[in-house]
Amino acid sequence: MTTDSRTHRLLEAQLAAEIDGEVRFDPASRAVYSSDASVYQILPAGVVIPRSAEDVAVALRICRESGVPVTARGGGTSQCGQSIGEGITLDFSKYLRRVLELDVEQRTVVVEPGMVLAELNALLAPHGLQLPLDLSTANRATIGGMISNNSSGTRSLVYGSTIDYVVELKVLLADGTTVVVGPLDAGGAAAKGKQADLEGACYRTVTGLAETHAQEIADRYPKIRRRVGGYNLDHFLPGTEGVDLTKIFVGSEGTLGLLLEAKLRLVELPGGKVVGVAMFPELRTALESLPTILALEPSAVELMDRNLLEMTRGKREFEPLRDFIVGDPSAILIVEFMGDSPDGLPERIDDLEVALSGNGS
Repeated sequence: MTTDSRTHRLLEAQLAAEIDGEVRFDPASRAVYSSDASVYQILPAGVVIPRSAEDVAVALRICRESGVPVTARGGGTSQCGQSIGEGITLDFSKYLRRVLELDVEQRTVVVEPGMVLAELNALLAPHGLQLPLDLSTANRATIGGMISNNSSGTRSLVYGSTIDYVVELKVLLADGTTVVVGPLDAGGAAAKGKQADLEGACYRTVTGLAETHAQEIADRYPKIRRRVGGYNLDHFLPGTEGVDLTKIFVGSEGTLGLLLEAKLRLVELPGGKVVGVAMFPELRTALESLPTILALEPSAVELMDRNLLEMTRGKREFEPLRDFIVGDPSAILIVEFMGDSPDGLPERIDDLEVALSGNGS
């Protein structure tokens, strides 16, 4: 037996003895968790499926004492390998998926990280509310993963990204400390920064980095709508009102702490939507039309190029969905407008047609 095998057996035994959830070190489970939606594959030492926040804390303590890395995982929809790793994989998606609190009047909800976006929105819909981050993977993407990746979605033109909806986070830090982070005024942040613990170090480090590198951050952080690279130090530049550490945890891909709970801001469901389709003989022409379309303030714009169109041609399950396509376009743009009511929405499509009439569509 190799040293790694002995270490893994001891780790498995300790985890199984102290955790109420599932502990899986069998070859099949390790293989299942060795990949995600990316092209990468890393075989973990084992898998822990916690039933509670206490399980998460125990698993982190054991792994810390054993020198074993931890990788948090939700729906496994990551396309860059964020949810795979060599140590212990913590799967939040099976048990830690409850809605803990819903305040319809204040339009907030508190959820566990394994809650799936589509399931959350199904629960919110009867109240006329939604978390408006419409990911293509919404029926399996978890809130914890969305926060870790700062996910956005088709309607990011209107709704932005996950960072815009996080009110408060309960996070387990590397030393086992559980902290709640959210907006603090300057006095509250200064008091936190004086604490002689890891939480205090978090406040000192983030604000210190932002102050030391303020000019570089201001000059080099991309000023784009869908910036999801993480480590959002531009939210802590000198002159920013207060300190909100949720802004640094969102997008950090689980590297700064393990998410236990999230309080999120909700919005009302739209009162009406209309969709227009523009067809183009060339992909380049479709792309060149985007500034014109964006000037009309659509809620979403989706591109389908020839590859996608050809993949659906003649397929029994897709052919009925292609009846709106005229001729043989090389690209189509699907443009959506929405509003508080259906009133005036058909005229938005008329405006789209007029705007694109000279653009080769």
